[in-house]
Amino acid sequence: MTLSLAVAIAIFFLISIRQWLPERVRIWQIMLLGAIVLIALGEISPSHAFAAIDWNVIAYLFGVFSIAHALYDCGLPHKLSDLLCANGVSKGKTLVFFMLLVALGSAVLTNDAAAVIGTPIALTIAASLGIRPAMPLIILCVAVTIGSMMSPVGNPQNILIVADGHFKNPIGTFLLWLAVPTVLSMIFAYFWYLYCLAREKPTDRAPVQLPNPKSDSPWPAYVSTILLAVLVVGDSMVQSRFPDLDVPLGYLSLIACLPVYLLSSQRFAIFREVDWATLMFFVAMFVVTGSVLASGSLQTILGPWHSQLNEPMVVTNIAFWASQLFSNVPVVEIYLNLLTKSDTATLMLLASMSTLAGNLFVISAASNVIVVQQAEKFGARPYDFWEFTRYVLPVTIVSIAISYVWIVFIMIDWLGFG
Repeated sequence: MTLSLAVAIAIFFLISIRQWLPERVRIWQIMLLGAIVLIALGEISPSHAFAAIDWNVIAYLFGVFSIAHALYDCGLPHKLSDLLCANGVSKGKTLVFFMLLVALGSAVLTNDAAAVIGTPIALTIAASLGIRPAMPLIILCVAVTIGSMMSPVGNPQNILIVADGHFKNPIGTFLLWLAVPTVLSMIFAYFWYLYCLAREKPTDRAPVQLPNPKSDSPWPAYVSTILLAVLVVGDSMVQSRFPDLDVPLGYLSLIACLPVYLLSSQRFAIFREVDWATLMFFVAMFVVTGSVLASGSLQTILGPWHSQLNEPMVVTNIAFWASQLFSNVPVVEIYLNLLTKSDTATLMLLASMSTLAGNLFVISAASNVIVVQQAEKFGARPYDFWEFTRYVLPVTIVSIAISYVWIVFIMIDWLGFG
């Protein structure tokens, strides 16, 4: 075992026991400490650490956080929460509309954007139902992850796969292969969490008091949101015709947030309220991941399977389990580079399993971490590490089984796609 891999495992362990650490210890601090240790021990040089950071992702998150806070300041989450939690609306209707809202947002705006926008709504639902924030926040994470699976722009790993697969119609391809498992997984998740909510006991803790909206002019935030959706979806469609014209997602996000900073009277407040802690988490995570990848640990693990990387069971196991430790984006990137034959079936299985891998541990998906950081920013106590796993595990098992059966036994065997 390399030192880099040992530090990555230690980070995983510390995050898993965070509920027993002092309350002031945050996830981003643990990740940052790991990155500093690796640089101090010479496992990765400062220049290589800087190069390992995916600044495209950082730029994308900055733009998304800016837009999301602008939406919060103009009261959009409050309005949506009022609709979802109106008097007379049953718990079941609240749940189904909430899950659909964040799943569709994830498919169009990517999972990280939906996580940011959905967190205050989840906290409002918790206050309305008189329960702990943990359950609505977990539901948010699951719906965001599943909803992102069927979209070529739903998450970063899908975007990587689209760039590698050169699909003539990325949106149509993802919908054909992954819309059915996405819908079926969402249906199971709905009934499972409806059952969990019924068993959730009322809390005697005071509900989280979200700050009131500050902006009187919502249209800059709405323009930025629409612009982000148009740019992201438009880029996917243009790329399908002209692969060389692909524009990095970070650039699109920065362009989309311009109306917020140029036209909003709250531009300085929005900049201050950007979730800098989460951005620091991702910067540190890229350094840790870069060190692990430079050590050759992941390549060594994948090496013996090189000739079998197109086998469905191999794709499923590596995409799911390697994503738990190395994060799904670098796993998918390396997997694509090692593939000798990039057939559609393999790419769709890789997309689904690396995405659904996010529904196992808190640090399995970036969107899970974003929800934690956002909830703590609002003063809420979110889910802990093992509570999250306990409530998502049934959905994880069922969604993986559904996706595998649909892709391998129906799309490939019965319908003859390959």
